[in-house]
Amino acid sequence: MKRDDYDLVAIGQRMKLVRARLRKTQALMAQDLGVSLSHYSKLEVGIGGMSHGLIYTFCRLFGVSQDWFCFGQGETPDPIDPAITDEDEKNQKNNDRITDEILEKIIELAQNEATNELAKQIANATQIPKARALSILIREKLQSEAKESSERKN
Repeated sequence: MKRDDYDLVAIGQRMKLVRARLRKTQALMAQDLGVSLSHYSKLEVGIGGMSHGLIYTFCRLFGVSQDWFCFGQGETPDPIDPAITDEDEKNQKNNDRITDEILEKIIELAQNEATNELAKQIANATQIPKARALSILIREKLQSEAKESSERKN
């Protein structure tokens, strides 16, 4: 889309409206569209241009008409209804399951006496808060377990 053909600032405002209604960050919108965060944030303020493919993708993903998106014609979609595929729902359910498993593991590690004692020792030795030391230990443990699991699969 050429700069002279469209009001890029108005399109950016419509992009921002869609994002706000979806309660998404610019980073998530950029990821959904397959563009960099930098590119997406520039689009929201009307800098640069958009390919016809990106316009199509935006409208398809987020359930808005191209006439409204490009020219503001027609009523503002309310509510915004993104196109959700069966694959998206399957992935979300899988992510929720993984998130629940990770949260359970974090709670288990945080309540573990040995982990707490080690966190206390690290906190004293490094002069950081115990909560910070505990979070570091838990993160390292989770990363280590994920790496081991990945190696077992390969």
